[in-house]
Amino acid sequence: MYARVEFRGHEREFFHIPQNVDLKENDLAVCKHEQGLDIGKVLNVQASEVKESSGKVIRSTTADDMRLLRSYEIKERNSLKISQDIIEKHKLSIKLVDIQIHYDGQRMTFYFISEKRIDFRQLVKDLAGHYHTRIRMKQIGVRDYAKHLGGVGPCGLDLCCTRFLTNFKAIGLQILKDQNLSMTPQKVSGMCGRLLCCLMYEIDFYEEVNKKFPPCYSFLNTSKYGKGKIMKVDIFRSKITVQYENVEENGGVITHTLEEFNEIKEKRIRYVPMEEVKKEGKND
Repeated sequence: MYARVEFRGHEREFFHIPQNVDLKENDLAVCKHEQGLDIGKVLNVQASEVKESSGKVIRSTTADDMRLLRSYEIKERNSLKISQDIIEKHKLSIKLVDIQIHYDGQRMTFYFISEKRIDFRQLVKDLAGHYHTRIRMKQIGVRDYAKHLGGVGPCGLDLCCTRFLTNFKAIGLQILKDQNLSMTPQKVSGMCGRLLCCLMYEIDFYEEVNKKFPPCYSFLNTSKYGKGKIMKVDIFRSKITVQYENVEENGGVITHTLEEFNEIKEKRIRYVPMEEVKKEGKND
């Protein structure tokens, strides 16, 4: 049996479960790995073999273990100000996020964020000299920082990263374009300042549906209406709005259903990407 365990700092690893240890999902367990002992939360238990195991589960946590952790939490809070003062003496451009004293008491991990690579070798020596223990510096991203802090998103619910997200995928501006969303940063950014993670939840749907529609703001030629420019694509109502040069009524704007548009396309239609239009304009 193996357990997938999540530790503080959102690190997840697999551990072998001995036959004399009974574990279930959401239990807290004392685990032994190469660095020592740590307490983590059991995410799931599985019987199948795993590719790589980090160690083994010693036992479920006891009341004494929880009292020890609470005492560590007090020491961690008291260490924040002292550690920050030591960091400032070294004039390093890092922001200390959290301090963790590991279960065995022999190690401390300092979580920080920074916009660039930092040489903190001398800082580690000073911290080790002050706390008389092994020091580990771990740089985290702004999304991990938001996950650590927690909060409420614009939807009114707890942040997705705090509740269930474990891997943060790269999100680009093309995701906004595919969903025809606003490019205003304040509307599409999360607490971390990056694009909202939930923008990825429906992207598969948009990518599939957009294949049925022409690209917005592209130019076309038709035998019935002449030249035109696609002004709006409504994938939910299956409508396409085109502004034609040779149509006088309503400013040349005609809204087609997707079926009507496909009938026009079957006769003769040519799309000109915006990049090509810009190049032609420069050449002229």
